[in-house]
Amino acid sequence: MSATFNYAKRPFRDDRPAYVIAAFLGLIGAVLLSINLRMAADYRRQVADTRAEIAQLEAREQRAEEKAQAARTALGSYRLSALAEESRGLAKIAAERKFSWTSLLTRLERTLPSDVGLMHLQPQFDQDGQTTLEMQLVARSREAIVRTIEALSKNDAFGHVMLRTEAQPDERGAEPIQFQLGCSYAPPEEPRKDSGAAQHAAPAPKSGSSAPRRPGTPKSAAPRNAAPKKGRTP
Repeated sequence: MSATFNYAKRPFRDDRPAYVIAAFLGLIGAVLLSINLRMAADYRRQVADTRAEIAQLEAREQRAEEKAQAARTALGSYRLSALAEESRGLAKIAAERKFSWTSLLTRLERTLPSDVGLMHLQPQFDQDGQTTLEMQLVARSREAIVRTIEALSKNDAFGHVMLRTEAQPDERGAEPIQFQLGCSYAPPEEPRKDSGAAQHAAPAPKSGSSAPRRPGTPKSAAPRNAAPKKGRTP
């Protein structure tokens, strides 16, 4: 006959199912935690990529704005330069049309000394409408050259008189001295004569003349002599 001995202080309980369930739940929690951590890492990575793309787009927008501003500035400067070039061309044409050979030759005749002759005259017009003169002259002495430069400098129409060249073909001094001068030419504007008003002014009526007759009115009869005619004497 066998005997059974129980040495436990408390009654026996089987806790293995609880441990299994707890381990399973812990495993599930660890899996979910790892999944959440991975999703958080992916989210941060996507946010970082999105921020980088936004920064690239903003940089591209800034570069495009700078290029557009540079293009607008270049276009504005081109328009200004084209307008300035056109205005300078118009100023040159106006200066060419305004130029008067008669006035220039008359002024030179009055200004140059009597012992100085003019051989060649060439006016030049720049883009700003300024006129310069290149003159080839002859003189008998170098004192005449000095007097020529002095006379042109005193005239208000000529400015910046410069001696270009000076040559004397004959060393003995028999031939005249040839020299070239350059200067600016800006004649003062002459006031226009108001001759048109005098031409179109109506002549004043003469004293004693009758007023003009209206159309349709009959002519007045000539005045008769009030004195009676003398009859013949028998």
